[in-house]
Amino acid sequence: SGKMTNFDLLMHMNSFAGRSYNDLTQYPVFPWIIADYESEEIDLDDPNTYRDLAKPMGGQSESRAKQFREKYREYEEGGMEPAHYGTHYSCAAYVLYYLMRLEPFSRLALRLQGGRF
Repeated sequence: SGKMTNFDLLMHMNSFAGRSYNDLTQYPVFPWIIADYESEEIDLDDPNTYRDLAKPMGGQSESRAKQFREKYREYEEGGMEPAHYGTHYSCAAYVLYYLMRLEPFSRLALRLQGGRF
Protein backbone atom coordinates (compact mmCIF):
# COMPACT_ATOMS: atom_id res chain seq x y z
CA SER A 1 0.00 0.00 0.00
CA GLY A 2 3.05 2.28 0.17
CA LYS A 3 2.27 3.31 3.73
CA MET A 4 4.78 3.30 6.55
CA THR A 5 4.43 3.86 10.29
CA ASN A 6 6.16 6.81 11.95
CA PHE A 7 8.36 4.32 13.80
CA ASP A 8 9.44 2.64 10.56
CA LEU A 9 10.15 6.03 8.95
CA LEU A 10 12.32 7.09 11.90
CA MET A 11 14.14 3.76 11.91
CA HIS A 12 14.90 4.14 8.19
CA MET A 13 16.11 7.71 8.75
CA ASN A 14 18.36 6.51 11.59
CA SER A 15 19.72 3.75 9.37
CA PHE A 16 20.39 6.15 6.48
CA ALA A 17 22.20 8.43 8.95
CA GLY A 18 24.48 5.55 9.95
CA ARG A 19 22.89 5.01 13.37
CA SER A 20 22.78 1.46 14.68
CA TYR A 21 22.00 -0.58 17.77
CA ASN A 22 25.51 -2.02 17.32
CA ASP A 23 27.31 1.23 18.23
CA LEU A 24 26.53 3.03 21.51
CA THR A 25 27.92 6.28 20.10
CA GLN A 26 25.57 6.10 17.12
CA TYR A 27 22.48 4.66 18.81
CA PRO A 28 19.18 5.44 17.03
CA VAL A 29 17.43 8.60 18.17
CA PHE A 30 13.78 9.58 18.20
CA PRO A 31 12.62 13.19 18.53
CA TRP A 32 10.67 14.35 21.56
CA ILE A 33 7.36 15.41 20.10
CA ILE A 34 5.12 16.05 23.10
CA ALA A 35 5.10 19.58 24.55
CA ASP A 36 2.36 19.18 27.15
CA TYR A 37 3.65 17.45 30.26
CA GLU A 38 1.27 19.25 32.63
CA SER A 39 -2.19 17.99 31.66
CA GLU A 40 -3.80 14.92 33.22
CA GLU A 41 -4.95 13.95 29.72
CA ILE A 42 -3.62 15.16 26.39
CA ASP A 43 -5.59 15.85 23.25
CA LEU A 44 -3.69 14.34 20.33
CA ASP A 45 -5.75 16.48 17.92
CA ASP A 46 -4.60 19.73 19.57
CA PRO A 47 -1.53 21.18 17.81
CA ASN A 48 -0.40 22.72 21.13
CA THR A 49 0.18 19.19 22.45
CA TYR A 50 3.20 18.85 20.16
CA ARG A 51 6.52 20.64 20.25
CA ASP A 52 7.75 22.77 17.35
CA LEU A 53 10.07 20.44 15.44
CA ALA A 54 11.54 23.44 13.58
CA LYS A 55 13.25 24.46 16.83
CA PRO A 56 15.78 22.54 18.93
CA MET A 57 14.82 21.46 22.47
CA GLY A 58 16.70 24.47 23.83
CA GLY A 59 14.52 26.82 21.81
CA GLN A 60 11.06 25.52 22.66
CA SER A 61 10.29 28.53 24.86
CA GLU A 62 11.87 31.92 25.33
CA SER A 63 12.93 31.00 28.88
CA ARG A 64 14.73 27.85 27.64
CA ALA A 65 16.35 29.78 24.78
CA LYS A 66 17.59 32.39 27.26
CA GLN A 67 19.01 29.66 29.52
CA PHE A 68 20.97 28.08 26.66
CA ARG A 69 22.21 31.45 25.35
CA GLU A 70 23.49 32.15 28.88
CA LYS A 71 25.27 28.78 28.97
CA TYR A 72 26.91 29.62 25.62
CA ARG A 73 28.07 32.99 26.98
CA GLU A 74 29.43 31.39 30.18
CA TYR A 75 31.46 28.86 28.18
CA GLU A 76 32.81 31.63 25.99
CA GLU A 77 33.75 33.88 28.94
CA GLY A 78 35.34 30.94 30.77
CA GLY A 79 37.72 30.31 27.88
CA MET A 80 35.95 27.11 26.85
CA GLU A 81 34.75 26.29 23.37
CA PRO A 82 31.29 27.94 23.34
CA ALA A 83 28.34 25.58 22.91
CA HIS A 84 24.64 25.66 23.68
CA TYR A 85 24.67 22.03 24.78
CA GLY A 86 27.37 20.34 26.86
CA THR A 87 26.97 16.94 25.22
CA HIS A 88 24.99 15.18 22.52
CA TYR A 89 21.79 13.42 23.57
CA SER A 90 23.02 10.19 22.01
CA CYS A 91 26.39 9.74 23.69
CA ALA A 92 27.28 6.28 24.99
CA ALA A 93 26.86 7.34 28.64
CA TYR A 94 23.23 8.38 28.04
CA VAL A 95 22.42 5.17 26.19
CA LEU A 96 23.88 3.12 29.05
CA TYR A 97 22.03 5.21 31.65
CA TYR A 98 18.66 4.48 30.07
CA LEU A 99 19.37 0.79 29.41
CA MET A 100 21.47 -0.15 32.45
CA ARG A 101 18.90 -2.61 33.81
CA LEU A 102 19.42 -4.86 30.79
CA GLU A 103 22.48 -6.92 29.97
CA PRO A 104 24.92 -6.28 28.41
CA PHE A 105 24.26 -2.61 29.24
CA SER A 106 24.50 -3.22 33.02
CA ARG A 107 28.02 -4.54 32.65
CA LEU A 108 29.01 -1.76 30.25
CA ALA A 109 27.58 0.94 32.56
CA LEU A 110 29.52 -0.54 35.46
CA ARG A 111 32.71 -0.51 33.40
CA LEU A 112 32.06 3.12 32.39
CA GLN A 113 31.79 4.04 36.09
CA GLY A 114 35.12 2.42 36.95
CA GLY A 115 33.56 -0.77 38.31
CA ARG A 116 31.27 0.84 40.92
CA PHE A 117 28.23 3.06 41.14
